[in-house]
Amino acid sequence: MSKTKQLVIFLNYASLGILLPVLNLILLNRGADLKTLPLLIAAYSAAVLCFELPSGICADLYGRKTVFLISGACQMLSLILLLFAENWIWLLFYILLNGISRAFSTGSLDALIVDQALLEKGDACLPAVAARLGILEEAGLAAGCILGGFLSCIGDSFTGNILTRGVFTAVTFGLCLFGIREDKICGRREERIPLTSHIKRGVKTVLSKQDFPLILAGMLFTGFFLISIETYWQPAYLKISKHTEGTWVLGILSFAGFLLAAMGNSFCQRLLKKFPGRQWRIYSISRFFLGCALLVLALHKNVWLFILGYGSVYLLLGTGSVAENTLINQYTPGYFRASVLSLGSFLLQTGSMCASLFCSLFVDRIAISGLWLTAGALLIGYTIFTTLFLLAKRTGSGEKKLEKQEFRSYDTESS
Repeated sequence: MSKTKQLVIFLNYASLGILLPVLNLILLNRGADLKTLPLLIAAYSAAVLCFELPSGICADLYGRKTVFLISGACQMLSLILLLFAENWIWLLFYILLNGISRAFSTGSLDALIVDQALLEKGDACLPAVAARLGILEEAGLAAGCILGGFLSCIGDSFTGNILTRGVFTAVTFGLCLFGIREDKICGRREERIPLTSHIKRGVKTVLSKQDFPLILAGMLFTGFFLISIETYWQPAYLKISKHTEGTWVLGILSFAGFLLAAMGNSFCQRLLKKFPGRQWRIYSISRFFLGCALLVLALHKNVWLFILGYGSVYLLLGTGSVAENTLINQYTPGYFRASVLSLGSFLLQTGSMCASLFCSLFVDRIAISGLWLTAGALLIGYTIFTTLFLLAKRTGSGEKKLEKQEFRSYDTESS
């Protein structure tokens, strides 16, 4: 992976992190209120969901670099709207364009980078590429959050955050436009196939491996898990600590979470290198203990144990994500890679929306600890079911092969 590609990935996620810690405050500052804020967040999720799959298909049919540049253009337009917004209608258009930008950026550049790496070095490079992408993304988010927190202290209108993200987006756009080459195998007009044929080939690809649908379905549970922890970890920590350390600790914990996720990415790369062909085992173990970590987080009331549990969640999340991405890219042919990555993101967003609905309905009844127990139990249940299902399938196929061998040997002896 060239330094230009790495810089583009890092800057893209750093620009996302600049607004991430204060986005809701920016919306409230520029025309939203407590009633319209949830509607704006729902509109963002709806825009991402609507354009997630079409953007992936467009990336496969018309070029990954082209789709990523469209994402950058939409982001620039959305930031201009946000900068001059004075009421919630302007903010709605900003949110919709921001959601479309997010959908078009998901998987497009990653697919291009993975395809080029596979073309140059073969399948053996997949764990290293998946880990490097994960590390760059988490490091970019961490750096962006730190910078965004600092910029938010300058003035009270968050203009510095918006302008800085605009600069980062423009630099990322320029680096991608002039510094990244689109492979000729991607998006050539003579190689494009009709949309219906592309979808049929994709469905066959997903169903061709018995565990491929399972790894994609796991992203639903991961999305459910993520939204439950990301929505409520801050109020849960403040309640346990009784505000004695101050809210500044939240920024440090956010940074530490992204840093630990990056460390998990690197750790998983080493595991995959030491134990080749064990992607499913590493993925299952990390996801199982990820669910256990959330159960522990839900049950204790000690500040330091909470911090330890929170760090463990993001360390295990980063570890499992590299194994997950390695499996997905391993099973996916190049012509369908961006579509599958967008499908995974779509399922992740769907799980997040389901979690948001569940949390809003039951948080008053079972409290935050009950939500975390539910999310952890669901992830553990999914992992156990998937593991037992695959073991049963492989055991059954092994017995069938043994029966065929015995039949052939008997038939040979008879003749």
